[in-house]
Amino acid sequence: MNNTNLLPALHRGIIVPHTPEIPRSGEGSAIVLKDGRILLIYNRFTGGGADHDSACLFGGILDPLTGRIREEAAFFQDRGAVNQCNAGLERLANGNLGIIFLRRTARDEDDLNFSRCTDDGKTWTCPVKVNTCCEDKFIVVNNDRFRRLSSGRLAIPAALYPDRGDKSRPCTLAMFYSDDDGATWNISERIKILEKNLTPPHAMHPEAGQAWKDGCEYYAKEQEPGIEELADGRLLLYCRTFVAYMYRAYSTDGGETWTELKAATDIVSPCSPQSIRRIPGSRRLLCIFNNRRHIAFGDVEKFWSGRTPLTLAASDDDGVRWQILGNIEDESHDHCYTSMLFFDNKLLLTYHESENLVVDGKPVRRALASLKMTVLDLNGEFDFRAGQTGLTS
Repeated sequence: MNNTNLLPALHRGIIVPHTPEIPRSGEGSAIVLKDGRILLIYNRFTGGGADHDSACLFGGILDPLTGRIREEAAFFQDRGAVNQCNAGLERLANGNLGIIFLRRTARDEDDLNFSRCTDDGKTWTCPVKVNTCCEDKFIVVNNDRFRRLSSGRLAIPAALYPDRGDKSRPCTLAMFYSDDDGATWNISERIKILEKNLTPPHAMHPEAGQAWKDGCEYYAKEQEPGIEELADGRLLLYCRTFVAYMYRAYSTDGGETWTELKAATDIVSPCSPQSIRRIPGSRRLLCIFNNRRHIAFGDVEKFWSGRTPLTLAASDDDGVRWQILGNIEDESHDHCYTSMLFFDNKLLLTYHESENLVVDGKPVRRALASLKMTVLDLNGEFDFRAGQTGLTS
């Protein structure tokens, strides 16, 4: 793969570098305020970079052309929490702002919280617990997954773990939803990948048979779902998996019930999250993911599990087929946990960039390190709306 073959960008650069004091920043969500400024909120970890280490929600006003963040502050500080992370920002039907985030109460226990803001990002209400409608102990909701549907319904896709220490109790995917602007919440039906729908990898490394078998039998082979509303009002649910592809399902009733999860075989990906948004006013979907089609499933020497490169694909048939448009980032680092914001005919992306180390003489990537951003011009020389190509995957 050509590491210099990148899509043209208005800006591409680190906006929050990792330091010894702040070893991990990322998993952000951004929204356009009423005055046109962009509010970005992201995870800031201190004392370590693991998921269970201390972290707060941090952010401020992002300049999308320079990457500078002004008026920085911590949000929802809570000394009783192990950490707070994975924000999702959305504009509510009445014009207020809404935010969701995870509050970890123990290593394998957490809550999903919701808060609203009536003054466009200045002050927030006391967070309320969303997951009172289910008994699962551990909930995974990625950054930037909060959506308001055209009906006004608020929707949050989640992976639910009854007990992460008990592998006999499978993880399921579902969607929390509210029809009263976040006052009360319900949960959709739960779904998993059925055995009959498991699709063999695009290519299998000769020594990866056991890895494939283990992935098919894993209690949480489907993880970290996202949703996006299609032009015809249906919902697309997608998720990362241990079985070589992104998988997808659809809903015709606002997310209360779902079709069976099936492989999106154009999106060959390791167990790394995808992000999908529909271009406003268009049917076209854009997907950000780590494209590994050029590597056989389970090939350790060629780094099959690497979260690299960061690739952009488009679908004009509601996520059935995907066309590779090009790379956002090359293979020199790992990149993951993307947020996507459309503004002024541009697309703002934020995501993690790895810290590349050498340990015992061998290269090692700490995938979750710095926060980076890229801004794409939807009306620039490369026509993202029409699918003009010329770049290879």
